[in-house]
Amino acid sequence: MIKKTTLLALSTTLGLFATIARSEGWTGYMNVFENNGGSQGNYAWGSPWGVSDLKTTVAVSNTGTYIGDQLVLEPNFNVYNAADGYWANGAAGNKFMEANTFVETASISTASASFSGTIDSYTLAGGYTAIAFIKVLNPFNGYSLDVFQTANLISGASFNLSADLASHQGKILQLGFAVSGLNANPAGPSLGNVTVTTTAAPIPEPSTYSAFFGLTAAGMALGLRRKRS
Repeated sequence: MIKKTTLLALSTTLGLFATIARSEGWTGYMNVFENNGGSQGNYAWGSPWGVSDLKTTVAVSNTGTYIGDQLVLEPNFNVYNAADGYWANGAAGNKFMEANTFVETASISTASASFSGTIDSYTLAGGYTAIAFIKVLNPFNGYSLDVFQTANLISGASFNLSADLASHQGKILQLGFAVSGLNANPAGPSLGNVTVTTTAAPIPEPSTYSAFFGLTAAGMALGLRRKRS
């Protein structure tokens, strides 16, 4: 009889069961681009930001895991300054902002990752977009973006992302959200927000389990026969 612990170890090695990153909290990073007629222009700079400075609110937080957390994502409006042409173009913003809110694993040691959730409400104004993502950054190659899986956040929908990490051990894993668009004038009309709740990844269909167990059992039986010969 095959031990349950053996099956779990094999499933993790093969990447058939998605893994869940753990975190005590959410992290913020802002990428800033030049304003190209209201669209994303050339990259200007990026830096770590506080989550609240991104205009992300963590409405529900569960210590030790991001599963079940609820976030409210808004366009960024805390850097607008009408007297500064760098940040303002009259009554409008003058920089294209990409606000990233994520949980991070500093060194990947698992074979796969998943990121799932539901969009509870979506009222973002036109010109702004919101996505969920899985990123792998490579600190051994200038922090290159080696994996970038995305899903658009759509009102009333859900998302389910997964990534094979077998060839990315030791790199940085980020699971999170990004809101993109011009920095906003806080005195202007409301630009809406997105409310999203993270969930556990869907469990594979029974047929997937059956096929996996069948292959595992067959492989182990073959190994035993080879040892006896």
